[in-house]
Amino acid sequence: MSLIRQFVHDSSESRNSVREVLQILFAAELLHPSRTLWIISPWIRDVPVLDNRTGGFAYLCPDFPLTEVRLSYVLRELIGRGTAVVIATRPDQGNRQVFESLGGANASTHLIFEERSELHAKGIVGDRFALTGSMNLTYNGIERLTEMVAIQSAASLVEPIRLTFQAEYGGHL
Repeated sequence: MSLIRQFVHDSSESRNSVREVLQILFAAELLHPSRTLWIISPWIRDVPVLDNRTGGFAYLCPDFPLTEVRLSYVLRELIGRGTAVVIATRPDQGNRQVFESLGGANASTHLIFEERSELHAKGIVGDRFALTGSMNLTYNGIERLTEMVAIQSAASLVEPIRLTFQAEYGGHL
């Protein structure tokens, strides 16, 4: 069964949906890591992506703190499990926060970081899903601004996005 879900997130209910989708996607990645995970966002911050305050994600990673787990922590774990992580963003010191949390220039060969001043595309794409739309991976994008988001899991829809992202930003198919 394939999933295509689109929604505009502008109310507390749809904002919860975005948080839940991000949490499900990153938990699924930890369970079955993609070969490459592309995170393309003109503006990106080290936002919480898993709510582990009750320890519900301890089975995914026993080292997770009993708090909201930030993007860099999850990406570090995925890199440790062999996933190539590709981050493309605009040149801005705040956008380097996640990259620097992952070791910066001394990071693993499993990390590609690109800065492009004209970047406008947005998406989080793995082997089995594509989350696309207008949302930047920032607090404002997730919590405050009105955004249109689409999640797709049909291979026929995900694969062309993977091919485009690989050609444009690198990574493995």
